[in-house]
Amino acid sequence: MHFERSAPGGSKGQFGQNFLAPPKPASLKSGTMITLKIHLFSCLLVGILLLGPAARLVDAEEVDVFLFGGQSNMQGIAKITDLPKETPKEIPRAWFWNGKEFESFRIGETRTSNRPGEFGPELGFALEISKTGRSAYLIKYAASGMPLHHGWNGNRWEGGAPQPNRRNFYPGESATDPNQGTLYREMLKRFQTGLEHLKDRGDTPVIRGFLWMQGEQDSKHEESATAYAASLKRLRDRVAEDVGATKTLPMVFGQVLPHEPAMERFTHRPQVREQMASADERSGQPEAIPKVRMVSTDGFGLLNDTVHYDADGQIRLGKAFAEQVEELSGE
Repeated sequence: MHFERSAPGGSKGQFGQNFLAPPKPASLKSGTMITLKIHLFSCLLVGILLLGPAARLVDAEEVDVFLFGGQSNMQGIAKITDLPKETPKEIPRAWFWNGKEFESFRIGETRTSNRPGEFGPELGFALEISKTGRSAYLIKYAASGMPLHHGWNGNRWEGGAPQPNRRNFYPGESATDPNQGTLYREMLKRFQTGLEHLKDRGDTPVIRGFLWMQGEQDSKHEESATAYAASLKRLRDRVAEDVGATKTLPMVFGQVLPHEPAMERFTHRPQVREQMASADERSGQPEAIPKVRMVSTDGFGLLNDTVHYDADGQIRLGKAFAEQVEELSGE
């Protein structure tokens, strides 16, 4: 807004009044009033634009996110038809990422496994975590029969140093490591896509835990079985950094192959199970990883193949995951 300086003797300025005299609002012309209103509105609009990002930050809601990964027992082949009759049809405050959006967790409708009518540990986890009264957003990736160690390429042992484009969950030594396994990259992409979806809608995702169920394939070779604890630490650390979580992201995993005697193909079952037990932060062993817990699955219900968990086993596994991740979060 521009005011003309009054001439000596109190000559009239832009508003048609003596600039040196006290203003008389009643004498303002209508055109000047419109100009003033436009100026005030412009100032208000600029203020809103400047404060807008801060306002959105204030309104952003923190939401709990849990990441799930692994092979067939994470995928889950337990049958929904085998669930107890009292199992609720919808799990309150639980949301599952379907690749496009988070949908309310409706048992029998929300597809959480590769095949309709089947489920993994996410169901028992959601049932248990809903008791906290907080909303939980679940993102899951699973690849049946697939390994973690870099020596594997799918179900074929190739050994040697890490190599590009091997089909495994090997996370590499850095975010740009060209030797990252193709499955790790696919899993990470799914995690990141779900997290970005939450951010885009105005939420602030807080990653509360990483749940892992894998190891059967790694038990089939001595090198991958005896290095499993180191593989787990590398995996947890890389996931934490790659998704922007706290460095000591709480991780809970299940001990595989509880049935004894194991099938012949699991040649190094004792070694992989020992490595898993040693990786638990409470083990007192050199391999212990801070903020990492193992769930023993001894006694959990199994299908006739003695490898995969039935409905009872998966529910117990998921609930144990939730209990342990809650303990870790409270430490």
